[in-house]
Amino acid sequence: MNAAAEPLVHYRAAFESVSADHAGTAAQRAAAFERFAALGFPGARDEAWKYTSLRRLESRRFPVRAGSSAAMALPAALAGHRIAVIDGRHRPDLSEGGLPAGMHLRTLAQAQSDGESTGALLRVAQGGGTERFAALNAALCPDVLLLDVLEGASAEPVEIVLASSPAEPGMSHPRILVRAARGSTARVVLRHLGDDAERFVNSVVDVEVGPDATVHLYRLLDGGNRAFHIERIEATVGQRGKFVVHDAQLGAGLARLDLNARLAAPQAAAELTGLFLADGSRHLDTHVRVDHLAVGTRSLQDYRGVAAGRGRAVFNGKAIVHEGAQQSQARQTNRNLLLTPGAEIDTKPELEIYADDVQCSHGATTGQLDAAALFYLRSRGLSELEARSALTRAFAGAVLARMDHAAFASAVHD
Repeated sequence: MNAAAEPLVHYRAAFESVSADHAGTAAQRAAAFERFAALGFPGARDEAWKYTSLRRLESRRFPVRAGSSAAMALPAALAGHRIAVIDGRHRPDLSEGGLPAGMHLRTLAQAQSDGESTGALLRVAQGGGTERFAALNAALCPDVLLLDVLEGASAEPVEIVLASSPAEPGMSHPRILVRAARGSTARVVLRHLGDDAERFVNSVVDVEVGPDATVHLYRLLDGGNRAFHIERIEATVGQRGKFVVHDAQLGAGLARLDLNARLAAPQAAAELTGLFLADGSRHLDTHVRVDHLAVGTRSLQDYRGVAAGRGRAVFNGKAIVHEGAQQSQARQTNRNLLLTPGAEIDTKPELEIYADDVQCSHGATTGQLDAAALFYLRSRGLSELEARSALTRAFAGAVLARMDHAAFASAVHD
C-alpha cells in the first residue's frame, strides 16, 4: 500500500465503525465521505495550503471519540447560559443556566423528527481549502446542534463550550448550526478548550442570518499545544442582516480556520475582526473570504497577528464584489507584529471587483516593535518585558476594543 493511501484507509475504517449509528442519514454521510476521499489531504502544490503542511496530521491515526458521560471540570462560564459539547455531543449535565429566552436548541434526531431537512443540517459547503474536512465532518459528526433564534427575539448571550474527553487522544467532529430569524439579535460565544493530549478537532459552524437580524459570534480558540484544530465557519446573511465576528486564536499546536461570509441580499453586512498569537512553535493559518452578491452590501476585515519564538502564522483575506453588486463597500486590513527573529507571518490580501460603482480598499503590513518606543518606555522605568508587553497590547488594541462582550474580552486579555 502506498503512503498516500494509508490515511484514507484509516478514515474509511473510522467511518465504517460509526456508520451503523446513523442509519437515517447514511446515504448523505456516505456521499460526504466519498467527497473527502476524492479530495484527500492537501499536498505541497495545493495553493490554499501553500504555507501549511498537514504531514504530521496525515501521519497520525486518531480513533473516533464515541462521547463520554464522565464528569468534567470546565472553567467558569463566559455567559449566563452555557451549552456544553464534548466529543461533538451535547452534554446537558455540563450545561448551565438553561437557554436564553427566544432561543431553541435541538439535536439532529430532534430536528429530523420535526421535519428538518438533513440536506441542510449535513450540507458540505463547496470550495476553499477546508472543503475536504467539512466533508469529513459531515461523514463523522456524532450529532448536529441546531440553535434557532426566534423571530424578533433579542436573546441574552450564550456560550457554547467545545471540548474533548480529558487526557484521551482521539478525533472529534463537532457541528453547529445557528439560525437567526427575521429581526432577531443573538450573541454566541464559541469557546474551544483543550488539554495536553494530542488530538484532532475538526469543527464546522454554519450561520444563517435572516433579514434585519444580527449575529455576534465570539470565537476563542484555546486548545492544547498538541492539538490539530481545523474549523470552517460558513455564514449567509440576508437583507439588512449583519454578521459580526470577534475571533481570538490563542491555542492549538496547528490550526486552520476558513471563515466565509456570503452577503446574499441587498444591504447585508459583515464585520470580521480577529487576533492571532503564534508563539512557541505554534502554527496558525487563517483564511477569510467575503462574497458581495447584492447591491449595497458592506464588509470589514481587520485581523492583527503576533508571532514569537519559532511561531508561524498565515493570513489570507479575500473580498469579492460580484457582478451586479453595485454600491458595495469592502475594507480589508491585516497588520502583523514579529517579536523575535525566528518568527514568521505570511500575509496575502486579495480583492476582486466585477462591478464599477464600489468603494474598496485592502492592505497588509508586517513589522517589529518600534525601537524608539521601547527606549521611551524603558526610560520611564519599565523593564524590557513590561515595555514589550505594553507595546504589543497597544498594537492589538484596535481589535481588542471591538470585543464588546466583557467576559470574553477579559478572557482574551488574560
